[in-house]
Amino acid sequence: MMRALVCATLGLAGGLAAACGGNGSFPEEAACAPAAPLPTSRATPGVVAQQAYLGRIQNSTANLESLRAALRAKYDDDTFYRRDEFRPDFADYADKTVCTAQAMLDLSPPHQGFAEYDSALDAALADLIDHTRFGREAVRKRNVSEYRQWFKEADRKIQAVRAAADSRP
Repeated sequence: MMRALVCATLGLAGGLAAACGGNGSFPEEAACAPAAPLPTSRATPGVVAQQAYLGRIQNSTANLESLRAALRAKYDDDTFYRRDEFRPDFADYADKTVCTAQAMLDLSPPHQGFAEYDSALDAALADLIDHTRFGREAVRKRNVSEYRQWFKEADRKIQAVRAAADSRP
C-alpha cells in the first residue's frame, strides 16, 4: 500500500514537472566547427583574397540576420515561451549565432588597409557573442527579466554587425 502511494506521488510529480516545461535539461553550448579557410590571392600567394574575405563577411552577416529572423518568426515577442521546444530552439539559435560570429572574428583581413575595419567589426562581433551568451544563460535559468533584456537588444546587436560589415574600406 505504502509503495503504491509513493509511486503515485512520484508519477504525479513527474507529470507536474513535464507540465512546467519538461525535465529541466538544457543543452550545453555547442562547440564551433572550424571555418573553412579563405582562398588566397593568385597574384600574391599565401595572402587572403580581398574579395573572398569581404564575401565571407557579407555572407556570414546575412546568416546572422537570417538566424535572428527565423527565431523571431517562431517566437515573435519578448514573452518567455513556456512551450517545450522554446528552450532547445533558443539554445540552437544561440549556438549558431555564436559560431557564425566567432568564425567571422577568426578571419584575418587581407592587408593592413583593413585594420580599422577589422577592429570595428571585431568589436561588434564580440558584443554580439557576449549578448547572445547572456540570452542563452537567461533561457537556461528561465530568468524572464534577463530574457527580456536580451530580447530588447538582440536586433540592435546584429544591426551593429551589419553596419560594421558594410563600412568596408
